[in-house]
Amino acid sequence: MPANQPSPGPHAWARIRGPLARRRGLGCLIVPMLVCVSTPALADGPGDQIDDMDEQAEAVARAVSGKEAPGKSGKDILAVPLPITNPTLGTGLVVAGVAFYNPNNAPSPWITGGAAMKTSNGNWLVGGFHSMSLDGDRYRLNAAVGAGDLVMDYYGIGPEAGDRNISTNLHQKIAVVRLQGQMRVAPGLYAGVRMFYASVDATQKDLDPTYPDLAIPPGQENTDLAQIGPVVTYDTRDNSLNPRHGVYAHAEWLLSLKVLGGDFTSRKLTAGVSWYVPSGSKTVWALHGGLCGASSGAPFYDLCLYGQKNDLRGYKTGRYRDRASWAMQVEWRRQLFGRFGAVAFGGIGGTAPRLDRLDDTKFLPAGGVGLRYQPSRKTNINLRLDLAVGRDSRAVYLGIAEAF
Repeated sequence: MPANQPSPGPHAWARIRGPLARRRGLGCLIVPMLVCVSTPALADGPGDQIDDMDEQAEAVARAVSGKEAPGKSGKDILAVPLPITNPTLGTGLVVAGVAFYNPNNAPSPWITGGAAMKTSNGNWLVGGFHSMSLDGDRYRLNAAVGAGDLVMDYYGIGPEAGDRNISTNLHQKIAVVRLQGQMRVAPGLYAGVRMFYASVDATQKDLDPTYPDLAIPPGQENTDLAQIGPVVTYDTRDNSLNPRHGVYAHAEWLLSLKVLGGDFTSRKLTAGVSWYVPSGSKTVWALHGGLCGASSGAPFYDLCLYGQKNDLRGYKTGRYRDRASWAMQVEWRRQLFGRFGAVAFGGIGGTAPRLDRLDDTKFLPAGGVGLRYQPSRKTNINLRLDLAVGRDSRAVYLGIAEAF
């Protein structure tokens, strides 16, 4: 099912023929981008999975229609099977489909799509989503649903669990629904409400009694999470997939309430800001900061997972899990020659017991380098290969579009 710019996802490439591919030159990129949003669910919480689906769908829409011009009233439909292979997911197949149409001749087209995934280590996901705008993009509405059976590594909660680097297999059967509506309140600024529901059935097998904290918290094996809260976004970027200048910021404050049908009463704040500054015609400096805070009473799958949403590359998402996390990074992006480019990035962040105890942070620095290749000059979308090193870990990332 369809994520913020993709965490390490399935490595897929396909030639897609059809009206969209002939007219836009984007067919070979769109479906892999939608497929990438299937994978963060294995590392992030169910809420992040849905967030990523919506953000990636919006990115694809802008790539198809162009940010500066309204789309046409016709309809483009893509459907394709894609093989995938990934150390976390295993080997398998994704079947994805998406329709782009614009009944109101709005600045961005409406999007309706879905995907199904099955891999060799037991993961499967199915999902669908819809995104639309009304009144000349004054109102933005989107919805997503999904279900699946996920297998992930669970390390426990807190910095000691992450340092130990010992995990157990966690099986989760999930069903999720997300609804969101926003209204433009100022140029580039949208505010609205998000509703989210998740049903999670988690099981663990063969737990080692030597590490009792590898077990998920008691009473959280079969639970429902129901949330509602305000969502604000601000976007002045010149391009959503490969910006050269502008700012993108977002903040969500979701309340988990039993009155909505959930099993928890808690609060969660997530926020992030990215700033892009050009330096000459071939260089861009990109700066990013992220913050997460969860109150007491939040389930293990709704805590702050260090490295989620590419806040800092170099750590496996979920290895460090706590009630608060933060990260800051800077990336140097340089066009080399032809369609090739290079990046270098570095940053620092960490996890903490609470947002008001960031002075008790477990510091986790990271840095790395990467290569970029632009398959089509018309779309300004890069394929990226990043090598990142953390405090005692390393990671390879292959994806589409920039990390932030």
